[in-house]
Amino acid sequence: MTSEFLTRIEKLSETLRRKNINVALIMQNADLYYYSGTIPSGVLCISKENKALYAIKKGFKRALDESPIKQENLVQITSFKNLPNLLKEFSINYSTIGIEMDVVPAEIYLKLKGIFKDSEIVDVSNIVKWQRAIKSPFEIGMLKQSGRLLDCTIEDAKDVIREGKTELEVCAELEFRARKRGHQGLDRMRSFNGEMLIGHVHSGANSAYPSPAQKPTAGKGLYPSFPEGETFDRIRENVPIIVDFLGNYRGYMTDETRTFVIGKLSDKFKRAYETCLEIMDFVEKEAKPGVIAQDLYYKSLDIAEKKGFKDNFMGAKGNQVSFIGHGIGLELDEFPVIAKGQNYALEENMVFALEPKIAFYGEGAVGIENTYVVTENGLKALTKYPKEVVKL
Repeated sequence: MTSEFLTRIEKLSETLRRKNINVALIMQNADLYYYSGTIPSGVLCISKENKALYAIKKGFKRALDESPIKQENLVQITSFKNLPNLLKEFSINYSTIGIEMDVVPAEIYLKLKGIFKDSEIVDVSNIVKWQRAIKSPFEIGMLKQSGRLLDCTIEDAKDVIREGKTELEVCAELEFRARKRGHQGLDRMRSFNGEMLIGHVHSGANSAYPSPAQKPTAGKGLYPSFPEGETFDRIRENVPIIVDFLGNYRGYMTDETRTFVIGKLSDKFKRAYETCLEIMDFVEKEAKPGVIAQDLYYKSLDIAEKKGFKDNFMGAKGNQVSFIGHGIGLELDEFPVIAKGQNYALEENMVFALEPKIAFYGEGAVGIENTYVVTENGLKALTKYPKEVVKL
């Protein structure tokens, strides 16, 4: 485990050398954990010479217990103003500083500009995100276990969903069971205002209710203060029910959706679900190293259009999203993104969730989602629950 984190630091250092960036100041929680194995409040400084220095404001003793970084390189500070002198003490040049500009608040950026007056501050967020996009064998092992636990949650839904129960009651029971299996209770997103529950359970028209979130189906939510997720509405017969949950094992997430129904689906929803399966089967066969991400998206869009669901694919009309899959790991919105404008090739050991969904405003939605790792021979599923609509 120690070598895992040290290898990540070394890889980042190599990239910093190629980019001629003297030091990266890592501050975001997911990135802090990725490189140091711990998340105290502070700044992780990684130099192009492969030096790691963690300047910690709060949680110092925790870092001593959890991080593989040398203990002499874990230092308590009281203020960011101490950073220049600390870097000098450890012989780390800071003429060019990289920070995660996609997530670091403007207030901290301006504070750093004031502290490092003579330094050039550049963005290293894409460097970090692309490194994290390629999963190590250790990470894939974590994701496999996450997927196994998530399959159990989907199986739980068969026992929990009953006519007359509220969406909230079903979701809360599934969350409770997931937590008992070790789900940490927090799922991270990187994007600004990105917020996520352990999972969603929504049914009927609620599944297709307009959402501000970048999700094809998010549910109506209990209150406008958090506009997604389950409601107090009761589960009814012959109405599609979406169970969309996240597995989480030691911080590593998998994503899985299945459609349930008490009774039977209408012909319209049956055809829609068959189209989702066709798109999933297509991507499973075609996705492999070297395939361009946006090509998979556009070809999936073609299938949906030919089946008559152009205006309903990946969200109800007027509220659609322009992706069919998203990278996943320590965060829910990692690279690769299977989407419009993503003109890059898939690589071995990338991991993404594929979620073809079709929604009709005022009626409901159906869909399916699995998490996959890209292997040299194609995709391998990490979530393996049967793909058929679950009839209760």
